[in-house]
Amino acid sequence: MAVCDVCKGRQGPKELHRRLAVPEYRSMIGFWPWIHIKVCDECVTAHDRDFRERLALLAPDVLENDEPIVRRVCLACGAAETDVAWHPHSKWLDAAGKPARRATFYLCGDHADLPYVDGIVVGSNLTSRSRMAEVLEELPVAGADLVKRVERWDPAQDEGPEGAADFIGGRGGDAVLDDAMAFWQGAPDGLDAKAAWLGPVRKDYRMRYRLDLVRDLGDGRRETFVVLRTGPEALAVYRTVGDAPREGRLP
Repeated sequence: MAVCDVCKGRQGPKELHRRLAVPEYRSMIGFWPWIHIKVCDECVTAHDRDFRERLALLAPDVLENDEPIVRRVCLACGAAETDVAWHPHSKWLDAAGKPARRATFYLCGDHADLPYVDGIVVGSNLTSRSRMAEVLEELPVAGADLVKRVERWDPAQDEGPEGAADFIGGRGGDAVLDDAMAFWQGAPDGLDAKAAWLGPVRKDYRMRYRLDLVRDLGDGRRETFVVLRTGPEALAVYRTVGDAPREGRLP
């Protein structure tokens, strides 16, 4: 007799829905098996909602740590059926725009072209100004008090953080799009890999209010082009150069 793995109720001869169990972090990166469960008609809607919510919460942390999501499951809708048209994507791209490093994941055919999904920038889909514009639209307004508290600099003073270069405040969207695309599509000599994410990435501060476009070079340097929204129609940009984290370099 079939038993629902959610409510534990006996379902008689009925055929149950086959679903993936709601994931934990370790299952998503391959150190723990993804488990299939059987779900009855009464529980399937709630289970699918819980699965999508858990996936959306965990996936950004997995990719932030440059780990792969090993199971073919769509980050946009939570689909995990075997007959889905899967499209592989990666947080990191090489100089040719191909997936690089370990932080890989999947989108289904219906969502394969999305440039942004629940906290994750899909770098391989940043192929045009319109796609980049969609990501920039996700940026909330970062007030001066917020930036001063988190990053120790004041955007109202028309200068970026210490060590930054090429700071420009109060820019319009079209100008920022041009600069962002020029940086993103540029391929300087020695480019190992590039990526995009919403930042700042700090263990003690989870709000994401800026776009970081990142290029890691073969000599160990990391170039970053930063965009943050200082007003409804105003954006600020600046560049930084520093050392790439050792674990972030290609082997």
